[in-house]
Amino acid sequence: MLEVRKARADELDAVFDFYGQMADQMEDTDFDVQWRRGGHPSAELLRESVEAGQMIIGVLAGDAEGSHPVIASAMVVNHEGSPGYEAVPWAVDAAPECVGVLHVVATLPAYHGRGFARQLLTRGIEISRADGLAVLRLDTFPHNKRARSLYESCGFEDRGDWTVYYPALGDIQVSMYELPL
Repeated sequence: MLEVRKARADELDAVFDFYGQMADQMEDTDFDVQWRRGGHPSAELLRESVEAGQMIIGVLAGDAEGSHPVIASAMVVNHEGSPGYEAVPWAVDAAPECVGVLHVVATLPAYHGRGFARQLLTRGIEISRADGLAVLRLDTFPHNKRARSLYESCGFEDRGDWTVYYPALGDIQVSMYELPL
């Protein structure tokens, strides 16, 4: 069973390992989202997110023989949209501290097809409400049909395609989504 919760400070190394595995396993596949080990997501983003209580993880319990819990899915919910977010005609007008922006939403390929991404998002929405956020926003590649379908099925509204800037990619077109809480 997947337990979705905020990451603890003592799990930082496991978070680094999870995103390193994601970068390695997704590179040059149909699901390549341009993450690179040591590049994006950065160690600084991951460290700051864990320390600030903004890293949400989906954890599988270890087995009876003493194996450690495994992070199967994870995401960051902070208040920082990339340059370009300000141009989007968002439906919800909220103060920056009431806006949650989802970043680096991922499930390890070994766990695809088990509903873990949906569980991560569903519980992440609940956690965000409990934290007092008014709205969640995110962006994804327009060609990422699986992610777009998942976001829409979880209630996120498509706000169209917009240009944002990411240091590793430059100016790129992304599909923007928003979920009023």
